[in-house]
Amino acid sequence: MKRKHFIHSLGATTLGALSIPAALSAANSDAHSDSNKPPKGKKLPEYIVPQGPGISNAPHNEAFWSAVATNFIRPEGFINLENGYFSHQPQGTLRYHIDAQTTINTQTSHFMRTAQTQAIEEARKAFAGFQGLLPDEVALTRNTTESLNIVIMGTRWQAGDEVIIGNQDYGSMVEAFEQAAARWGIIIKIADLPKDPSTDAEIVNAYCDLITPNTKMLHLTHMINLSGQLIPVQAITRKAKQIQPNTVVVVDAAHSLAHTPTDMSDLTNSGVDVIGGSLHKWLCNPIGVGFLYMKKSLIPSIWPLMGDTGADKNDIRKFEHQGTRPINSLQTIAKAIEFHRMLGSAAKFNRLTYLKLLWIGNKQALENFGKGLGILNDPQYQANMAAVTELTLLDAFKLQSPLFQFQRGGAIATAYVNGYSPTSLAKALMDNHKIFTVGIDHPIIKGVRVTPHLSSCAADCIALNRAFTQICVDLIPSPKTK
Repeated sequence: MKRKHFIHSLGATTLGALSIPAALSAANSDAHSDSNKPPKGKKLPEYIVPQGPGISNAPHNEAFWSAVATNFIRPEGFINLENGYFSHQPQGTLRYHIDAQTTINTQTSHFMRTAQTQAIEEARKAFAGFQGLLPDEVALTRNTTESLNIVIMGTRWQAGDEVIIGNQDYGSMVEAFEQAAARWGIIIKIADLPKDPSTDAEIVNAYCDLITPNTKMLHLTHMINLSGQLIPVQAITRKAKQIQPNTVVVVDAAHSLAHTPTDMSDLTNSGVDVIGGSLHKWLCNPIGVGFLYMKKSLIPSIWPLMGDTGADKNDIRKFEHQGTRPINSLQTIAKAIEFHRMLGSAAKFNRLTYLKLLWIGNKQALENFGKGLGILNDPQYQANMAAVTELTLLDAFKLQSPLFQFQRGGAIATAYVNGYSPTSLAKALMDNHKIFTVGIDHPIIKGVRVTPHLSSCAADCIALNRAFTQICVDLIPSPKTK
């Protein structure tokens, strides 16, 4: 598209008139202004989630979601759209965490010797119940990487055993399998996961076509951290078990737990044997808590990562030998679950998906999403649609994540702009537009990863859309003067 024609086509809603709609700007300002900070000595409510007759939690309702955003303390001086590393906690959760630490710090070793075990078991029951799992099949770890390393390093491998992984799996898990291959002689087979599949069958076959009688383990990343693609784990598992019933199906749920409406029990009911995840991502729990689900019949055959000869080999707790632990982070799990439940899984997922679609600006995607939820004709929804440029129409803009079939994603999406490396694009967004993202430089997925959060407002995503628009327009050559 020629520069002058493109700039003319943008009209008054962009570039020269890049004003964020007044209602959005006001909502954004109200949600994060000093006026929302409580007076000294005044106790904040635990969580701010509007409730009652006539209150809508529709994904585009900024009055509702800006109120939710006030639960979080936002950074000053920039817009944070890199919330995939970990989630900051709502203030109610943070205060509970600090109070729990204060109690432990006061009671010192008396707490650890008399109350620690009960606190751990209460946390285990809370999380297991939240996800529909049995407590005796759940270990509380420090993160997803630890959880899955327990399984990878604890499996009784034989030379020639085959494991199937994906070509976009998290790097730490790939390295764990590579170490196992160097150590025990296992064979790693890599499924070629399409970046933008047209059908679930493409994904299912990419994995299941690699299964042989020697396949011992199948490793699936539920939501790809590089691009946000959500793969059909249940369908893959069911077919894999039909082909090779003894294959151990292991799922990396770091980004899907409490992000998508799918409970971990939905995965186990399809035949998944092992799941690892992190509670400090989308559940908004304090940093340093993960979980490991393992089917009870599998527990005896897996060695613990840490030596613990006194543990019962049939007990999931044998995987929890970590030394002294931050028990207050485990105690906070129940509070994090409380906040999640107040929002509702579906409403939370729809909000995060909406924010992603908004910054990308694809009109067809926004229309389909709005129609599906019955909100397309709402004036606020229409105003937000009109406020963004359709980035996918720009020649320089390349989306790296699935856009349609919304069950294949959530908050996360990655994109690049011609002429920019991932790092330089992230730098341009931060230096010139005060928007923080992260550069992804992977052999398959390249660009900046954008991850809005419950603390994000629509105005943040509109600002990103306009930043991308400006960057792309600046690449269009100016007409030559005669």
